[in-house]
Amino acid sequence: MAAQNIIDLRPHHPGMAELHRRASNAFRTHWIKHPGKTPQKLVLNPKQAEDLALCRLYGASSMGSAYKVDKNKFNDRPIEVADSTAGALVAHDGTEMPLAEYDKMPAA
Repeated sequence: MAAQNIIDLRPHHPGMAELHRRASNAFRTHWIKHPGKTPQKLVLNPKQAEDLALCRLYGASSMGSAYKVDKNKFNDRPIEVADSTAGALVAHDGTEMPLAEYDKMPAA
């Protein structure tokens, strides 16, 4: 099987970067509030999971062939796909952190 080419990827749309930003901000917020603790997982609906993977593949294309994207993980934590979610990070203690709340980093 041939390696995926950037030309084979679907077109970028604004929601992809927005989802990546929210997921990244949720992870950063968790690490700030709970130093040394690792979130359990990221829970996304199928469209969000695909958008996040595509966003990361676009970023990987600029990093060269040495950078690999694991569609099943984000920040080394598993991605769970569920039809009924709006998107959330599950904290180390099981608390769900809805991604919609992390468009921007919370004020300190």
